[in-house]
Amino acid sequence: MKFYKRISTILIAFLILALVSGCTNNTSNEDVLVMGFVPMRDGDALIESVKPLEELLSQELGIKVKAFTATNYVGVVEGLGSGQVDFGFIPPFAYVLANSENKAQVILTALNSSGKSNYRSQFLVSSDDNSISSLEDLQGKKVAFVDFSSTSGYLFPGAHLAGLGLELDNDIEVIIAGGHDKALQLLLNGDVDAATTFVDARDRYASDFPGAMEKTRVLGYTDYIPNITVTTRGTMESELQGRIQAALLNIAESEEGAEMLKELFNMYGFVKASDSDYDIIRETARLMNVNLKEQD
Repeated sequence: MKFYKRISTILIAFLILALVSGCTNNTSNEDVLVMGFVPMRDGDALIESVKPLEELLSQELGIKVKAFTATNYVGVVEGLGSGQVDFGFIPPFAYVLANSENKAQVILTALNSSGKSNYRSQFLVSSDDNSISSLEDLQGKKVAFVDFSSTSGYLFPGAHLAGLGLELDNDIEVIIAGGHDKALQLLLNGDVDAATTFVDARDRYASDFPGAMEKTRVLGYTDYIPNITVTTRGTMESELQGRIQAALLNIAESEEGAEMLKELFNMYGFVKASDSDYDIIRETARLMNVNLKEQD
């Protein structure tokens, strides 16, 4: 009899533990909301810098918000899929992957310093080079790209050229520079015929490359690239999605919140977003035969 009582006690204990664990993992209780980030700068510094946003969001929502920083965006995507992350700040390619794999939903897109929710890549050539007057003229030329995983420095420029009928593997000599500034430097040095960078890298690196504006000219632009997203897990209730969306918009409109977003994350506000805004990402991935899981 004592043996059966002991077994019953153990079973009851396990049942209680299972119920408690289930409640802990059930994000619908809303005891804590986990906010995922991909490192935009030094990882340790980012973990510390997220704290002001944690506090402001907790106040706005009336729910404790806790930050989670992954080593790369795949960690946040996986967290959204498993329910361990409730919402996250992730790049557009990461959003498309999260939406495809676990129905994650975009609710906001960040604004840049120009107040826009998107940006473009540019193709630069030397101002003195009269042999290149159109993007089609890049056939047979040396072109500096930033990195194979760079959205604005390779994927979008590459897809744009592919859309014009140019095959990167056969029609262009691809040079990987390792950075937007390095691609610009290769062009200024005369090592390549053209370079791809974000618009306008020449302003960003004006102190490093004085006269770059005069020495180079824009040959063309890519399609617009959506900025970083705020994405929620696919199982999140629409009411909570709306509350998070409204809270971030309110923070961005406040003086304290706007300054924090600008200083810490280089974000200048948010605009409401929908899934269709990211169809251009899907098309680019298709044109470039991109495995989204392998993008950083």
